[in-house]
Amino acid sequence: MMKQFWMLAILAAALWGCKSSTVTQEAPAPDLSAVAKQLVLPRSTLNVPIVVPYAEVAALLNKELAEILYEDRDFDNNGGDNVQLVVRRTGDVRLSAKGEYLQATVPLHIFVKGRVKSTLGGMFSDANAPQLVQDANFNLEVNLNSKLSVQPDWSVNTQSQIGYKWTQRPTLDIGIVKIPIGSLIEKVIDQELNKMAALLDKEAKKQLKFQKQVLGYWNQLQDPMAIPGPVPAWLIINPDSIYLSRLVPEATALRLTAGIGATVLVSTSEPAKGGKKKPMPALQVNRVLGDEVKLTLTAGIDYTTATKLAEQALAGKEMVFEGGKHRVTIEEIEIGGKGESLVAKVKLKGRTKAGLFSKKINGTYYFRGVPYYEPTKQEIRIRNFDFDVKSRDLLLQSAEWLFKSNFKNLVEAQMRYPVKKEIEELRKLAGNSLNQPNLGGIMQLSGSIDRLEPREVQLSDSYMLLIVESSGKLRAGIKAQ
Repeated sequence: MMKQFWMLAILAAALWGCKSSTVTQEAPAPDLSAVAKQLVLPRSTLNVPIVVPYAEVAALLNKELAEILYEDRDFDNNGGDNVQLVVRRTGDVRLSAKGEYLQATVPLHIFVKGRVKSTLGGMFSDANAPQLVQDANFNLEVNLNSKLSVQPDWSVNTQSQIGYKWTQRPTLDIGIVKIPIGSLIEKVIDQELNKMAALLDKEAKKQLKFQKQVLGYWNQLQDPMAIPGPVPAWLIINPDSIYLSRLVPEATALRLTAGIGATVLVSTSEPAKGGKKKPMPALQVNRVLGDEVKLTLTAGIDYTTATKLAEQALAGKEMVFEGGKHRVTIEEIEIGGKGESLVAKVKLKGRTKAGLFSKKINGTYYFRGVPYYEPTKQEIRIRNFDFDVKSRDLLLQSAEWLFKSNFKNLVEAQMRYPVKKEIEELRKLAGNSLNQPNLGGIMQLSGSIDRLEPREVQLSDSYMLLIVESSGKLRAGIKAQ
């Protein structure tokens, strides 16, 4: 009898010991050694107009060009041609556009004097031969058309053509004879205009130097630009290539466009200051340039904020499964991430009961998932949300029922981060960033946004970053001095 008593006592003690047991576990943190996904920014071309007013070029030409272009007041020179000729510039050289050519128009006054001598069949010597002298005056406008092009070494090349047209062939009427002088005048004009073409070429090469000007723009654009507004933000332009369009003569000026290929980012993280300027690469010329800009913006949710939102939704709330058979409470939750994985570190307290037996679990486990943007609700959500493999292995030993419940789905459903407000702020920010009237120096930006679209979520060491792409028009201008 006593033996049976002790056997029952031992069995009761064993049953009592099995009735309530506690398992404490600490799962190892997931391996997040994967390199974070590199943010690939779309490329844009920022157009900077370069304008050279004709007045500036004309002033240089008029300064270099003499008033009297040609003067011959000797009948007996040039093989005794019996002609005196003076070609005088009567006004300033005027510059205008003619198709793809820069046209220099030169107003000329031509004075010509002709002489006719005759010995009358030997009656007079050459020295004493009678002569008739007559002079005449003509006005003429001649055109010098130059096609200008910028070369890959930044020099300016010119191709010039001379053009003029007589409405009536000039002759010199000396009573008994009419001397055709058109070819003579043309020969002189051609000779002098060729000199002027050489002068124009020389001045173009000397004055039309764009490299230094474009280099100034290139360096200035690399300075981060603070964007005015309630949210601290910076426009960051990272140039990588340089183009020049063709030189286009317009009504009052020569115009070409420097296209600076770059990535354009608006960031709410203050960039480092005083970095080394990237050198300007080799020039690519005669490109057709558009003015579309693709602006990348980021809306960041730091992990501290994400943790607070998750705790508000989940911490301290008991979840009950199978009519109370299983209970689990998230006591603490901490959000982090790297690479493509968002990680939730969860401290759980749970209890399961089967008849007279119950088991408690206290432990720290890890979930992993991939964040994505849900456009309908304008939220960042998590997909493929599940226990990390090492946490799963521990829980299979102590709380297999968790995998059969919808526990992870309940947690996943609460992992939502509204970004509607942030997107609206980014829309305003994008507009502000493209309109910068005071960049410093002589540059200013003007533009507009046509499209704004959230694309993906990327993870840095400190943030979930919603990548937002926008497109629009952007031009850089030069302030009036």
